[in-house]
Amino acid sequence: MKRKRTRTPQRHLNMAKSFLSETQRAALTLAVCALLCVLGMAALAWPRTNIGLLAMSLPGFVSLAAQTQTPQESAAAAMTRPADPAFSVKVRPTETQAPPQSQSPRPTPTPENEPLVLIYHTHATEAYFPTENNPYTPSGSWRTKDNGKNVVAVGERLAEELRKRYGICVLHDTTNHEPPKLSSSYSRSEQTMRKYRDEYPSLILYIDLHRDAYGNNVSESTDFVTIDGKQVARMMFVVGTGEGAMGTGFDEMPDFESNHALAEQITAYLNTIDPRLTRNVRVKTGRYNQHIAPHCLLVEVGHNANTLEQAFAAIPYLAAGIADAVESICSGADTKTTMPPNAWVAEE
Repeated sequence: MKRKRTRTPQRHLNMAKSFLSETQRAALTLAVCALLCVLGMAALAWPRTNIGLLAMSLPGFVSLAAQTQTPQESAAAAMTRPADPAFSVKVRPTETQAPPQSQSPRPTPTPENEPLVLIYHTHATEAYFPTENNPYTPSGSWRTKDNGKNVVAVGERLAEELRKRYGICVLHDTTNHEPPKLSSSYSRSEQTMRKYRDEYPSLILYIDLHRDAYGNNVSESTDFVTIDGKQVARMMFVVGTGEGAMGTGFDEMPDFESNHALAEQITAYLNTIDPRLTRNVRVKTGRYNQHIAPHCLLVEVGHNANTLEQAFAAIPYLAAGIADAVESICSGADTKTTMPPNAWVAEE
C-alpha cells in the first residue's frame, strides 16, 4: 500500500517557481499589487455611495473610511465655524473688548461690486440731544437739516462701516422725504425704495434708519449702555404687520415673517454683546414700506435724549449684526417666523 504524499506550503511554492519564469513571476506580483490598490480605493469610496451611506446609518456601523480618514466636520461645528472672510465678523465686541475698528477694504462678495444694502431715511431731519461738541440749528422739534448732525450722519457712519470693515457694497440715500408734510413722508420714501429696487436688483436688504422719540420735554438721557468706557445708544427694530389701524390690511402686505425673523436675528446677535444694547423688537400694525421687498427693516438708533456721540458709538455693533444678517441672507440660511403670542403690537 502506497503512502499518500502530503504537499506542504513550501512544496507548493517550489512547484510554482518551477512552472513560472522570473519575468512571469514579476508580472504576477505587479498584477496582485494593482488589484490590492483597486480594492483599497473602493473601500475608501464605498461610504460615499448610496449603499455605503445606508450601511453607515445602521446602529454600531463603523466604516473603514472613518478609521483611516480625518473625521469630517460635524453639523454643529459647521454652524459655528468662521464664515466666508468677505462676510465674517472678525471682532465681536464684549464688555471687556473695544468696539471694532475699521480695517482695509475687502472685495465685495457680489459680481462687479453690485450693491447689497440700501440705507435711507424716511425722517431724515431727526436729530439728537445737542452737546457742546455737536450743537446744531434746529429746523423743528429735535430736528435739523444739517446732515452732519442728524440721522443722515449716523446712516453714513453705518454705510462706511459696512463698506470698509465688511466689504459690503452699500447705497446710502440722503433724500429728505419730510417736505411738504411730515405725515406723508412714507409715501415719498416708498418711491425712493422702488427706484433703487428697480435700478439695483442685487439689493437684498433695505434699512430705514431713524432715531426714537421720548417727547419734547427731555433732558440728556442716562438711557445708554457703557461698553469699554464708552456710552453707546440703545437700538430697536420696528416691524410692521400691514394690518393697519382698522385691521383691514393694505392692498400690498409686507412679508412680516421674513422681516420679523431678520429683526430678531440681529437683535439676538447684538444681545450677545450686551443684553441691554437693544430693546425688544417692536411689532406695529403699519407696514413702513416693508412690503417693497422680503428683507426690509426699520431701526431706531437711540432717541432724542441720546447724543450724536452715543449714536455714533452704536454703529460698529449695528454694522456687525447687519453683516451677520447679510451673510445669512446670501447663504439662504435666514428663516421665517410667525408672530409670537406675546409680541408687542402697537396701534398706529
